[in-house]
Amino acid sequence: MECIKKTKIICTIGPSSWDPNILTKMINEGMNVARINGAFADIPEIKRVGDLIKGLSNNVALMLDIKGHEIRLNKINEKIHIKPEQEIIIGSSINDALYPATYLELYKDLTVGQIIIIDKGATFLEVTKIEDGKIYCKVNSGEMIESGKGMNLPGAKLSNSSLTEKDIEQMKFIMEDNWDFVAGSFIRNVNDIKALRDILKDSKVKIIAKIEDQQGVDNIDSIIEASDGIMIARGDMGTELPYEKLPIIQKELIYKCNKSAKPVIISTNMLESMIEKSMPTRAEITDVANAVLDGTDAIMTSGETSNGKYPVETIITMSRIAKESEKYLVPYIIETTGLDKEKISVAITNAVFEFVLEVEQITKIVVFSKRGNTPKLLARLNLPINIIALVGDDTLKRQLNITKNVTPFVFKHDYTDRDAAVKGIIKFSLENNILKAEDKILLLGNLDYNCKGQENHTNIFEYLDVSCSLDN
Repeated sequence: MECIKKTKIICTIGPSSWDPNILTKMINEGMNVARINGAFADIPEIKRVGDLIKGLSNNVALMLDIKGHEIRLNKINEKIHIKPEQEIIIGSSINDALYPATYLELYKDLTVGQIIIIDKGATFLEVTKIEDGKIYCKVNSGEMIESGKGMNLPGAKLSNSSLTEKDIEQMKFIMEDNWDFVAGSFIRNVNDIKALRDILKDSKVKIIAKIEDQQGVDNIDSIIEASDGIMIARGDMGTELPYEKLPIIQKELIYKCNKSAKPVIISTNMLESMIEKSMPTRAEITDVANAVLDGTDAIMTSGETSNGKYPVETIITMSRIAKESEKYLVPYIIETTGLDKEKISVAITNAVFEFVLEVEQITKIVVFSKRGNTPKLLARLNLPINIIALVGDDTLKRQLNITKNVTPFVFKHDYTDRDAAVKGIIKFSLENNILKAEDKILLLGNLDYNCKGQENHTNIFEYLDVSCSLDN
């Protein structure tokens, strides 16, 4: 049986991957989603990346990552060299040499003794005084402060808005430009999700909630329910929370997402050494493998593919590790959370689990799906065979690119007859090389039809020998 990569790969796009030839190789090696970091991009760059990806493939999803609650320093012309005990002043206006560019009123939320971590741990400052809108700090550790770096403030209760004007501008653009996902940074509660939905309105863009601090972890159940997927962003999380807690939090959050049939992404530092080297460290290899074994849907690159020397090699490496690790995933029926409205679909997918394990000759599961829910429910079961999702439009097809073990295709139809629908699906799948004549499949779906002026539907659950089904 052909070994298909089940775990999806999300790649951050930047100078290292702007070349169409490089991007084409990345797509061919397993890139499923292209991400752009809105913190470092303007609208023209976002448009350029979107146009570039669309020109190369209609199968790669587009994700915009917005700043949200994230706090960053202003851009400075030269690095500031520092040493322990040195005083650093962080101001509150654009006239100050150093200031929090994304939240000028940060000084109002801090108290003496607060630790300020810059660039995910490169520099530690301690607040010694707050006066006249300025934050006076002493350097605890670090050698330099670089332009535009992120700031973490462990334990602080911040009151900055979940969206900036720049975020809103970028979101409005991707809605018009037919992007697939927006990832909100430092999502802390359902109100942050609501703020995103208020901008998106009836747009098809799906919301990925980035969990990066203690508030996000504390409110994870309600955030999972309100969002369309979760990203466990370990860079900021590892500075906002005690780093020794990070491995267990990752496992717990993946498990909760699997219970809710919501896709989950692991990001940050996965193969970071490949920014400079053609081979990852053994610890990084193990980290990627453990994310797959924990049950994640997708793994993500950052600097490796945006400004690293080996973007294509990074994807090849991730794919190899994922494929090998997937061999050891154990199929199991997991309890559900927040799926009361999907009871019938949950029951059907649990039946599929039993059927697949008992009827070992099944080679593929084909799901005819209008909303993509059934493929997501199946994905959480770690089944050993590929799930083919036939959906009605390109956007949903691309959005299933963050759900593990699902290969999506667009299949438009107007069938009202069950038998005609089954034959039509088989014929389409053969013509498009989705199925082979020797395949034995389990076909699921929900067929809507009108009978005597009333809307009706029927569930399809059939075990089929593809070579025989067209003759009957």
